[in-house]
Amino acid sequence: MGIMRILIALIIFLSSSFAALSQEIGQETRGGKLFKIHAVEAGNTLYGLHVKYAVTIESIIKANPTAKDGLQVGQILYIPTNETTAQKPAEEKFIIHFVKRKETLYGISREYDVSVADIIRLNPGSDKGLDIKQELKIPLIPKKIEKPLVVDDKKPLDKKEKVEEEVKKEFEPYNPFKEDSVTVKDYKVEFKDSIVKYEVQKGETLYSISRRFMVPVEDLIEQNDLQGSSIKPGQNLTITLKKERIKEVEVRELVTIAPISKSNVNLVKKKEKYKVLVVLPMKLGDNPKALSGMYTETTSLNKLTDLSVEFLMGAQMALDSLEKLGLNADVEFFDTGGDLSRLKEKLDLSNKNNLDMLIGPFYPQLLEYAAQWGLNNKVPVIAVTKIPTKLLENNPYLLSMVPSELTMISAMARYLAKEHAADNIVIIEGENAEVKERVQYFKDIFEKSQPIANRTTAKITGVGDASGRSLMNQINTDGNNFIICLSNDVQQIMKFVNALNAAKNYSATYGRAAINMVGLQNWLDIPALNSYYRNRFEFHFAASNFLDYEKEDVKEFQIEYRAKYGSDPSKYAFHGFDVVLSQGASLLLGYERNIGLMDYFSVHPLGPNHGSENSSVFISKQKDFEIQFLEIISNNNQFDVNQRGGN
Repeated sequence: MGIMRILIALIIFLSSSFAALSQEIGQETRGGKLFKIHAVEAGNTLYGLHVKYAVTIESIIKANPTAKDGLQVGQILYIPTNETTAQKPAEEKFIIHFVKRKETLYGISREYDVSVADIIRLNPGSDKGLDIKQELKIPLIPKKIEKPLVVDDKKPLDKKEKVEEEVKKEFEPYNPFKEDSVTVKDYKVEFKDSIVKYEVQKGETLYSISRRFMVPVEDLIEQNDLQGSSIKPGQNLTITLKKERIKEVEVRELVTIAPISKSNVNLVKKKEKYKVLVVLPMKLGDNPKALSGMYTETTSLNKLTDLSVEFLMGAQMALDSLEKLGLNADVEFFDTGGDLSRLKEKLDLSNKNNLDMLIGPFYPQLLEYAAQWGLNNKVPVIAVTKIPTKLLENNPYLLSMVPSELTMISAMARYLAKEHAADNIVIIEGENAEVKERVQYFKDIFEKSQPIANRTTAKITGVGDASGRSLMNQINTDGNNFIICLSNDVQQIMKFVNALNAAKNYSATYGRAAINMVGLQNWLDIPALNSYYRNRFEFHFAASNFLDYEKEDVKEFQIEYRAKYGSDPSKYAFHGFDVVLSQGASLLLGYERNIGLMDYFSVHPLGPNHGSENSSVFISKQKDFEIQFLEIISNNNQFDVNQRGGN
């Protein structure tokens, strides 16, 4: 059974810790079903309600669709029950268990054959930890009696039915259409359970992880011997990925690409067969198991190898889809080991073999050499990581798939100009030359993106001291405010956030004011800037991608990926799939394929004879302790590369 260690987390859903006492205020019958009415209190979570009322999280969300967006104090929830009319519940029977040294909720649940959730339900607070000699109520759950499969009054089979039954029994062991396997073309893939070793990322909860890996919260608790729903960043979880059951053969493309528009990129000459080189720093000499799929708990890969292998796996799935669309290509995956001399040797050889497209490498120094090689040999080079925009200058054969910092800043300015021009826009002045340049750039784009007749301006102000008085003077208490800080310096960021928080706390009037905080995506990685501040000010930021695990095509990709590799895809796997499928379709098949699973591609030259950059940016915000996608902004105009200062 393959075990892969996954290091990247892409979806952030932050909820409170396990609920304190919940407030049930009544009952109501709807459509013949009885619902308990619950008023949300501070600290309530969906998981806590699931434990208290012994119903699934999914059934709570089904009865209260807005609950998936987060719970608010005072919110009324209807909790489904199994009763059809309001009846007095029967008194639950239980026995007393005295906790022994080193016992856990999971171990006790196994001893009595009950669920952890049932024990927590009868013993509020037990999820926080157990004490020696503590008394626990253990529910007595009646065992279900299985009905016999054979009934006495079954009619005997006639002669024809007996023959059919015998044929069926003989054929079944060789049936390629069994529920646990799927036949595609001429080979069969068995879908078996696999295990993922997962490291909890900052801001994640058991519920968000359960959504990502499509496993119940209860299973995560039991598999990891947890005593509640509380987890910490850096904590390792074991996650069992269940085999997918497909009842019949289904040969289909993973993603359908409608040939609706021809690509205007003529960087690759049309051929019967293409040659593609994918360059990754896998360092296979140090990690011989990296491509075998034979991962175990002792398999140790460095982070760059992890990312490379994940990107490769996604790329391989994209190539499968491209082949179904008619692509005829020889694709080679080359391990540079991070060594420039190895790359030079490989590219010199590839030059003689008429290479048509180069994807990668990751290292900046290697990419700089590859970009120049691509220009000299007229071979498009696809940069899959963020690169200095300066490299795109006078090199039409370099294509960057990740928007630059200034492109994302520009996109946020355009979004605010489009959606919030009438609101109060305030920009915090820069603490150094680089940030001051960003501030002026943001202000210019914001103002120029509006119609001249109704153009509004953005104000620039200093942070002031910790009292927040300076920022108070800039806040409109009767309108919507967007306070923007474009710094990367943690000290400056926290000075700004603390001052903004002090301003909001100054009085009830300022406390009620609608204040939105706008910053950079990397603020999400600042431990001091916790979710409380980001949620209080509905933190807005621009990002290069957005991964929604609730989308059907994403779920389908996860199922296909698990079947192929026995693990769950990381963001780099999604990125590898999106990039290779998009650029393979555009450059080699001549069709645009802009919409990815995680990325969106709007790849255009920055100017005449310059390279191209993906200008599609995802605008998101944090609200109700969850990241919410707002809009995609694409900058299709041309920029002066020199103006960007290498950003």
